[in-house]
Amino acid sequence: MLKTFMLGVGALALTVAAAEAKTFKEWVTPNNKKCYVVEYIQATYLVNTRGKLVKPERYVWEGEIADGNKIYHRRVPATYLQTRKLLEKDHYTLKPC
Repeated sequence: MLKTFMLGVGALALTVAAAEAKTFKEWVTPNNKKCYVVEYIQATYLVNTRGKLVKPERYVWEGEIADGNKIYHRRVPATYLQTRKLLEKDHYTLKPC
């Protein structure tokens, strides 16, 4: 009997709570403000130190032959004109906060 009484009280409480429930409309404005950090990205180049050949590698003799002086056989390295190729232009990027 106590079990039936407790079920009845629980059902009555649920009915009262449902009767007092109110419905209403709530207008929610979403927060469209977002935070970004501006970052500048520099241009990226591919640099080729051996771009265009100006003078090829060579060997030279240096010194005076007369009067028993020393003569040197030296290597002169090649000379190149450096070239650059643009990989990515400079730009700004936005990173989320």
